[in-house]
Amino acid sequence: MDAYYASPKSSFYDNGLTRRFLEQKLRYLRYEPYPDDGLVTFGASGTALCDRQLVFKNDRATRAEKSADLPFRGRQRRQGTAIVDYVQLDLVHAQKRLGRAAKFTMAERETPLGPPLACETVSEWDFEDAAQERRIFEAPHPETGELVKFAITAKPDGKFVYEPDGSRILFEYKTKASGLRAMNGKLDFKGAQADHIRQVTAEALVFGLDEALIVYESTQKPAWFSDEENASVTKGQKTWADGRPRPDLRAFYVKITDEMKSSLLADLARQAALVYEQRGGGEAPAVTVEMTGSCGFCQFRDHCAYTVTDANYEQLKRIEGAMAASQMAGKAEHRRLVAFLGGVETKRTEAV
Repeated sequence: MDAYYASPKSSFYDNGLTRRFLEQKLRYLRYEPYPDDGLVTFGASGTALCDRQLVFKNDRATRAEKSADLPFRGRQRRQGTAIVDYVQLDLVHAQKRLGRAAKFTMAERETPLGPPLACETVSEWDFEDAAQERRIFEAPHPETGELVKFAITAKPDGKFVYEPDGSRILFEYKTKASGLRAMNGKLDFKGAQADHIRQVTAEALVFGLDEALIVYESTQKPAWFSDEENASVTKGQKTWADGRPRPDLRAFYVKITDEMKSSLLADLARQAALVYEQRGGGEAPAVTVEMTGSCGFCQFRDHCAYTVTDANYEQLKRIEGAMAASQMAGKAEHRRLVAFLGGVETKRTEAV
């Protein structure tokens, strides 16, 4: 990708490739619901939902909350979507621009056309909606051993052909708005995010591919010219170091093992069982401290706070008190729990 973007040829798109790319996008501008087979369906990118969020999402009586947001967040979401679209367009040009230097090229597939041309096929790049598949699994519950049936659907940002040996590899592209230093610092410390590794593991189960590339791009770019000697730029804001721009693109290779797949299947079987139990009249799972780390992007946050039981609320209050009196006080986990409890208290006040 660095070779592609460094090339002056990357500023120009081939009309034929661009038209084919946009025509493929247009073919999938439609809504296709999952088969109505009663199975819990996990999206590969949604396999890291907390237990309660998953139960609420699969409860037809519970609607996702839609409310006004801070304007910049909407622009940030739009920016991330647009970047991935253009990265895919760039990648389908890579082989033409780089020739043999393009080690990874977007895989292609033959897709049947719908009626009245059902007997004909069209060649498509193997990404997103064109690649989407839904596969049914049956896995043992990790505690009871009972077999639980569910489905996983996946539509990766791409599947690459690794030209040297013809093997295929999954591709996921993530944008980060936290800034160059923050993105690199976190990736240096932790590597690829756990939920992203979980996502490609789910995709590996669906497509039978056991290798993946997770690529991160910072939406902040280095200064056009070095800012190392620029006294007006503070140390924490400098985007160059040691005579080089800080990386705005980071790639991580993931080898998906049988153990990773078995672990994910077991956890999804456990979560699917929770949904089936709730459909049968059971209670939603209790809130745990770990769950409060997922509240920021949850579409059921108010409903979750409103439906917390008294016993669960008192339990969380006791945990918060113990954390406040320990070395955990003020740390991220403690802050998130305090914020969640505040939301519960607000909803209870409104109810009164």
